[in-house]
Amino acid sequence: MRFESYRLYQLWDLLIALSVTCAAVEIPLRLVLKYEPSMSLIDFDLAITFILCLDMLVQWHRHTEPAGRVAVSVSSRTVSARVAWLGIDLLAALPFKFLAGTTVLLLVQLVKLARVAQRMRQWRHHEVQHANVLRLAFFAYWLFLTAHWLACGWLALGGNTTLAGEVAQGFSRYLRALYWSITTLATVGYGDLTPATDAQVAYTMVAMILGVGVYSYVIGNVASLLANIDLAKNHYLENMERLGAFVRYRNIPPVLQRRLRDYYTYLWENRLGYDESSIMADLPDSLRTEVALFLRRDFIEHAPLFKGASHELVRELALQLRPVVFTPGDYIVRAGQYGRHMYFISRGTVEIIAADGHTVVNTLRDGSFFGELALLFNQPRTVSVRAVHYCDLYTLDKDTFDHVLARYPEFAAHIKEVVDTRTPQATKA
Repeated sequence: MRFESYRLYQLWDLLIALSVTCAAVEIPLRLVLKYEPSMSLIDFDLAITFILCLDMLVQWHRHTEPAGRVAVSVSSRTVSARVAWLGIDLLAALPFKFLAGTTVLLLVQLVKLARVAQRMRQWRHHEVQHANVLRLAFFAYWLFLTAHWLACGWLALGGNTTLAGEVAQGFSRYLRALYWSITTLATVGYGDLTPATDAQVAYTMVAMILGVGVYSYVIGNVASLLANIDLAKNHYLENMERLGAFVRYRNIPPVLQRRLRDYYTYLWENRLGYDESSIMADLPDSLRTEVALFLRRDFIEHAPLFKGASHELVRELALQLRPVVFTPGDYIVRAGQYGRHMYFISRGTVEIIAADGHTVVNTLRDGSFFGELALLFNQPRTVSVRAVHYCDLYTLDKDTFDHVLARYPEFAAHIKEVVDTRTPQATKA
């Protein structure tokens, strides 16, 4: 499925969820309060019914091949599931609101909530970055619907809605029933609204049992969800605790301690504490290659050294680049040293300093590169390179480069040609 189609389906699923939620709220209210729907509400019912009918066609198209043919290589279990979902969609689309008036048959439309629950599971599965937030939001959604339905059930049983001797009418009755529902589910139970009949007592006991389950879920899971929403921050705090123990044990001097803390703070503020290499290492080869190309292809293709490189060569080089971080004032390379690494600047600013150690001859920023001669010639660096700010770089070492290039001998002559024609020579590191 193309990205554009996926986004359209997401928007349509959101529209279905909103439509079904409105029906799940309004239909029970109509049944217990027995009000006559206005013309605007009738038009709204028509719109929801039309959307649910149209959803049947959308779901059918969704499970067909791009050419419009139903996929034939599906299991019997998959076919049975599709038939079951088709039945649910059909039931929800039947216009009971216009055929039967105000009867319990209106509740049949709420079977569509099963489709909403299915889409919520899929959203959580596909949404990597905010999965815990979605989980918490979906829990709140179902809790609200449960409280609403319990309130409607309380009204249907003629439950007490009198507070401080004041008899409620119309919507106030529902509001007080919702108050009873929430206090019961939250296990607060002030006792100001109490059951009178046997049916109400039984109903209240069921609500209490449900409330205990909800309370247990909140304590056991929501606290964990809130703690896991920001795993990167927890990881950062753990690193800071370990760092504190380390500097105390080794008696690290205060100046060096501050640099160490600044480094971890930078990782937290800019990288959210993640280690790119460890994440990439856990991926399968195909995904690792795609992610590496997304992150590093532009750096490689923009370097004249690799101009005209084949897609296969760029792929291999992208997989071999390693992320490194330098703190402000760090010398990445020094003049006179024999270099064995080329660097690509992902984020940050570096200064090219002449051999005298003082003269700044150039400044390089995001997307630039330096040190390419070290990959081809065994000779000292002609200039120094110093980090101005915190710098995120990718590095390619000579051994890895030679190993990759050995499989592409036709490209070696072109690389040397490009290097020989580069100017000014003073900026080479």
